[in-house]
Amino acid sequence: MSQLPAPTARRLSRGAAALAISVAFLTACGGNSADAGASGTTSAGTSTETSGSTGGGQSLTATEKDFSISLAEDKLAAGTYDIQVVNDGHATHDLVVEQNGKDVAKSNTIAPGKSATLTVTLNSGKYVFFCSIGNHRSMGMETTVSVS
Repeated sequence: MSQLPAPTARRLSRGAAALAISVAFLTACGGNSADAGASGTTSAGTSTETSGSTGGGQSLTATEKDFSISLAEDKLAAGTYDIQVVNDGHATHDLVVEQNGKDVAKSNTIAPGKSATLTVTLNSGKYVFFCSIGNHRSMGMETTVSVS
């Protein structure tokens, strides 16, 4: 077998590295986009529509990007919230509301550029909002919220 010229071998190595990185990214960011932008569920198991109707709660926007979650404020008053979850990232995301290690509410997956509304009642205490897809949470897609 003949040896490839050095420039060709370097191009092949770079191509293989780029392919490996692409596969790793797609694996970590996978998700089912077939139900993207679908309704979310509350801890009571009721669903909320994403057509712009609200559940009568206070409005809050959670913006998800690759790989962060931002809220206008992280100190909230106890009550019911209609959380508009906006995916401004390039990967599919979701939003989970957790208290004391227990999921309180979770949205369906949200495709890039889409949004969904999640209605949840928050009592006093600490909550963590995070993305549960792949390893997104460990990559920084979580934020702590104080409710009083």
